Amino acid sequence: METERQRDRETERQRDLGVCGSFGFSVYRSIGLSVYQFFFVLFGAVYLAVRLARGRELPGIRERLASYSPEVRERLARMDRPVWIHAVSVGEVLASRPLVEELRRRFPGKAWVVSTVTPTGREVAQKHLQDSRTEVIYLPWDLGPVVGRAIKAVRPALFLSFETELWPVLFDKLGRAGIPVAVVNGRISPRAYRRYLWIRPLMQRALEPVGLFLTQSPQDARRYAALGAAKDRIVVSGNMKWDLIPQVNGQMEKAQALRAAIGLTPGKRLWVAGSTHAREEFLILQAYSFVRRKFPELKLLLAPRHPERVVEIEQEVWASSGEGWTSARYSSLKQNGSTGRTDAPIVILDTVGDLKDFYPIADIVFMGGSLVPHGGHNLVEPASFSRPILSGPYLQNFQAISELLLQAKGMLIVRTPKEIEEAVSRLLGSPAQARDLGLRAQAVFRENQGAVRRTADLIGLRWGRVLS
Repeated sequence: METERQRDRETERQRDLGVCGSFGFSVYRSIGLSVYQFFFVLFGAVYLAVRLARGRELPGIRERLASYSPEVRERLARMDRPVWIHAVSVGEVLASRPLVEELRRRFPGKAWVVSTVTPTGREVAQKHLQDSRTEVIYLPWDLGPVVGRAIKAVRPALFLSFETELWPVLFDKLGRAGIPVAVVNGRISPRAYRRYLWIRPLMQRALEPVGLFLTQSPQDARRYAALGAAKDRIVVSGNMKWDLIPQVNGQMEKAQALRAAIGLTPGKRLWVAGSTHAREEFLILQAYSFVRRKFPELKLLLAPRHPERVVEIEQEVWASSGEGWTSARYSSLKQNGSTGRTDAPIVILDTVGDLKDFYPIADIVFMGGSLVPHGGHNLVEPASFSRPILSGPYLQNFQAISELLLQAKGMLIVRTPKEIEEAVSRLLGSPAQARDLGLRAQAVFRENQGAVRRTADLIGLRWGRVLS
């Protein structure tokens, strides 16, 4: 009898501890969200002040505060519980396009809202995704009242967050409103993972409302689990960037027009340096100065990741004017049509969304963001066109993709202007070697497709009724 009383008292004590512990943990997490929002406001204010001091306004600030124009609000009000997909910038928007198109095909009656963070991402989304049933907006700032207004305006049936986008307050508000959340094409870079481990309790709270994590690789899946995501919600679906389909319709005509616009006459060859960042252009120009002495027919297309840096790059070219170089902006050549043809050895791509059109006519592609510790950019597009690819060593944002290409010997790593010069010269001097390098890259591209279909299957299986 005494034993039963002791057992009952112990059970009651454990229940009380469980309630108190749960309450305490809930309070702790609420405090964590409050602290997070405090620092969000603090750093946001500093960021805005710095931009304004430099004479750079932040585009779409009203939308970022979820204060929409009457036209946007009216279009959102006409939508019947749309699917809201968030893709931070250009690369993510382009990678999300095949999934959006596949889900549109499967659920034709559904409307869509696409949000971005960067102005260039918004521009690309408007160009490639916006139609009569799709609205493009800026992501609301991750503050309770702001997020609340955005959710009330959009009224989503489902929220899909693309790749690395994890927003604690937004996820929390969506979960409390009963709106399902999924992370698609999910990845966590090594650097972000190390930072997240410092705030693991907050990350665990942020990930709790997510009903499905569809990750690019097993390594990404393990990182989500280590941060507190429920293991039974994690599925390795593959990287959707492998499903970017080259547009073959009208490709020949477009290629001829591009060749004519940039003065790529018969006998001339093209080196494309895509998505470059500050200082990378300087290193590439150093290598180009030596390569062009051996291959004077070689043109260089510099495509900065941020087109607003075009003046800075023109100054970089001018500083190398001891070589007698001139440069031309692609926007001017494009606007002037046939009269815009140029003999300039260097063309600067100052438009958004056009880089992929140059890959089919490139003899060699260097992918930027990799000579500096940015983490690299999308290697899949040049691989899909069987282009020989060069990259710097900083590829943490595309670790799985780069490892596959390197294992298949479908890409070369270069670290210095001397190594760039040697690699470019070797490939230009040996077309067979360049062709083999590109074909191996294309083979990797073809072997790894299918993530879009798997992702759409899993979303349909889980939330098909919501989307119908």
